[in-house]
Amino acid sequence: MKFPVLKAPILVNIVIVIVSAFISWFTLLFGIAHLVEGRNHNIPYSEHLLGVAVVITLCVIGVVFLVIVIAAIKGIIDRIKRNTNH
Repeated sequence: MKFPVLKAPILVNIVIVIVSAFISWFTLLFGIAHLVEGRNHNIPYSEHLLGVAVVITLCVIGVVFLVIVIAAIKGIIDRIKRNTNH
């Protein structure tokens, strides 16, 4: 399976990298921090499960946007290589 590459103009890819990197950083920061924190025994178990579901969702969103960042960076590199070869 080949890793995705965004085939957009360089400026668009740069904007995508900046926005997606911020979203990825933010969601992964809070998601992983809450997963590492552990369970507080003063919170009911049903609310703890709801919190775990939200944290896992944040982590998944962060990973998806991280893949978008990598694809956009690969798109920038491919576009630069293509422009320098011609």
